[in-house]
Amino acid sequence: MQSNKVVWLGLAILMAGCGAGEHKTKELSKAFAPTPETRTLERALPPTRAPSADEFRSMTVVSLLDGRSERIRITPFGNGVRIREESGCISTRVLDWFSPSDSYANCGTSKDWHTASGTVRVIDDLYPLTVGSTGRYERRAVSHTGKVSTRETRCEVTDAVEVQGPGKHARPAYVVTCDDGRVRRTTWYAPGTGPVAYREDHHEDGVREAWVRAD
Repeated sequence: MQSNKVVWLGLAILMAGCGAGEHKTKELSKAFAPTPETRTLERALPPTRAPSADEFRSMTVVSLLDGRSERIRITPFGNGVRIREESGCISTRVLDWFSPSDSYANCGTSKDWHTASGTVRVIDDLYPLTVGSTGRYERRAVSHTGKVSTRETRCEVTDAVEVQGPGKHARPAYVVTCDDGRVRRTTWYAPGTGPVAYREDHHEDGVREAWVRAD
């Protein structure tokens, strides 16, 4: 019996150590989250209005995680846009870049939530963009397996910087962070151009996507 106790105690210590290691890995992922190269702006950016759907353009981006180049295709769709990624993920947005997607398909690895559709409404308007602006959105979504979720996203313009892209393309951009309690999306958004850099942090396992615009 004493021998069994020793074995179980050893297993418990080993499992605790594995859990601690996994936790440390996640914390390191968050601590060393990749970000685009930026520098201080020489002059303040003017307040920026919400763009219309036809102002969005397809773009080539370079991953800050592995250096790979990807073409993100953005096309008009109804009164919004459809976004196609090379991973196969397709999403639509009716309101603007910062609002949650109102529908998406083949996105992520969740067996219950890789495809869903729903409705998004503005609670507080984020625009015009200026440092300190805040906004809130509410999305009610139904997954392809019938699960229902209502989640609020809060966005804030936290800064304005100059973003250095590949080939030394420098673009003045607002830094906009949107958090729904599960995922934090940070966009470096250039007036008249749109997103020029992006990072997606999942609270459970760190950064899953980060890129800077190359075109």
